[in-house]
Amino acid sequence: MFGADSAFILPHGGVFAAGTLSDPRGGIAGNDMDGDLSFGAGFGNPIDAIGFEVDLNITGTDPLFDSGNLTLKAARALLVSDNNVIFGSAAVSNVAPWGDAKLGDTTWNVTVSGLTQFEGPSLVHPVMWTVGYGSDAVLSTPGSSLTEEGLFAGVGVGLTKYVGLSVSGTENQLNAGLGFKVPGLDGVSITYGVNDITDNMERKQQMLTISYSKLNVFGGF
Repeated sequence: MFGADSAFILPHGGVFAAGTLSDPRGGIAGNDMDGDLSFGAGFGNPIDAIGFEVDLNITGTDPLFDSGNLTLKAARALLVSDNNVIFGSAAVSNVAPWGDAKLGDTTWNVTVSGLTQFEGPSLVHPVMWTVGYGSDAVLSTPGSSLTEEGLFAGVGVGLTKYVGLSVSGTENQLNAGLGFKVPGLDGVSITYGVNDITDNMERKQQMLTISYSKLNVFGGF
């Protein structure tokens, strides 16, 4: 799901690492490109109890590791059936910040997300949706990074075995992205997307992410 948080988390024992290149930095016209790194791990059982995900975010790469924070998310399955799964989550971001990240506030969101599928002529297509409310979800001033509380939502669909499309938005911003699984490289995916694709808030920004995930690194459930 590009441009919107989801309530789904890594299962217990699952980990990921990702690198993102953004142009321009912060979506502010005239800024150079910038990079970010993130690492995460899943704990607990969100099906029968509560699951947790802890992410380490490195915000900016020049100099590397000079600024960053943690994101903590708790999630629980609200519905599990043969063809539908719905999760709810609560997340807190910019926890224990260091470097420039100390200038930002701690933020939060609550999210409900679902996953289903429908059969096409030759493939089964997964469909995911997400709806949430967050303390910093909506840009409040065109051309700046100021935010306010508000709603966000998104929907994504698997077009082929290796390609997915997602669209998300807030009260004043539309985002769209394509995700690619790399054939022959289990756990590797590439996402290209554009935030504020209509430039309504003067924050249009291209983002390219390469990520790797692996399950059962320290046990599963």
